[in-house]
Amino acid sequence: MKRRILFVDDEPMVLQGLQRMLRGMREEWEMEFLDGGAKALARMAEQPVDVVVADLRMPGMNGAELLNEVMKRHPKTVRLILSGHADKDLILQCVGSTHQYLSKPCDPDALKATVLRASSLDGTLQSESLKKLVGQMTRLPSIPTLYMEIVDKANQPDSSLEDVARIIARDPGMTAKILKLVNSAFFGLRRELSSTEEAVAYIGLDTIKSLVLSIHAFSQFAHANAGGLTMESLWAHSLNVAARAKVIAQVEQGDRKAVDEAFTAGMLHDIGKLVLAANMPEFFAQSVRLAEENGLEFYRAEIQVLGASHADIGGYLLGLWGLPVPVVEAIALHHQPALMPQPAFSPLTIVHAADVLVWEGTAAASAMGRPQLDAAYLAALGMTERVAVWRECQQEQ
Repeated sequence: MKRRILFVDDEPMVLQGLQRMLRGMREEWEMEFLDGGAKALARMAEQPVDVVVADLRMPGMNGAELLNEVMKRHPKTVRLILSGHADKDLILQCVGSTHQYLSKPCDPDALKATVLRASSLDGTLQSESLKKLVGQMTRLPSIPTLYMEIVDKANQPDSSLEDVARIIARDPGMTAKILKLVNSAFFGLRRELSSTEEAVAYIGLDTIKSLVLSIHAFSQFAHANAGGLTMESLWAHSLNVAARAKVIAQVEQGDRKAVDEAFTAGMLHDIGKLVLAANMPEFFAQSVRLAEENGLEFYRAEIQVLGASHADIGGYLLGLWGLPVPVVEAIALHHQPALMPQPAFSPLTIVHAADVLVWEGTAAASAMGRPQLDAAYLAALGMTERVAVWRECQQEQ
């Protein structure tokens, strides 16, 4: 049966562009294009849809308000925001009512992958357990204003790395943390960098954005401590996974975008653990005990205790930040890559492998069920023999 997809945007030219862009999907999707939120709700009252994709900025009823109504009236509908604006206040309105935030322009493959992923994860992303879990949380990671300013500046055609560096330099605390990390053994520089201009020029804009996101997210949960988890230990693990992911992406000759997406996903893949530990320390600690006593992979213990895993939470929440689709997929599915529809070698593959390889060299992994490589998934991609190469690169690094 075809999926029914409803696109909502107040600009007729945008709707026409979407129609042209998605013409090749007519055999798989039944699509309708409407120019306002009220019309969309009226149409859905007549005939529900599987997925609604709404523009964020619309007069009368904006995209966040529309999807909030869709959530109330049609809770089983997958809800996506598509916008060219990084508006912090509007994006925050989307929390809880939106499954994924996508930035314009969005190419057909990215949009198709998002719809397929959101639809395939219906049971997880729309489960009552996950909704209840998120609804009970009072401390959720906020979208860094600094990050949004960087994205806005980077999207301007006349922007430069110096402009981005000046934005970062306005935040002395973030500047100090970035320079401390960049000058650490993690990056292995031959000389010490003393300014944000040098840091941005040396490690690149995308890596800087990843560090701003990660440092901000982790700093909000500096005192989270449950079941032996500390911010310091998780930060160190995340740095290691990001580094291994970057190496694997480079070994597999990924382009700059793939390398940066793998690094970003590696840095943020376990942010759901901090969110759970900060909001539900007793249940998080119970998950740790269950994993240790029964030799379970930790995410499986979380699902038994909480009904959802840290990967579910991280993917759901960070998807609202407008991160690239491959990054969100890698965060949400890094323990279950086989759930990815139309599997292909991607940042998900890389982060899944990097996470397991880092755990292999960690004594703590013996205390509970060690994360396992999905052999069938890797075999389907023809990547089984590459694992030995990735493991050797890790040992060398």
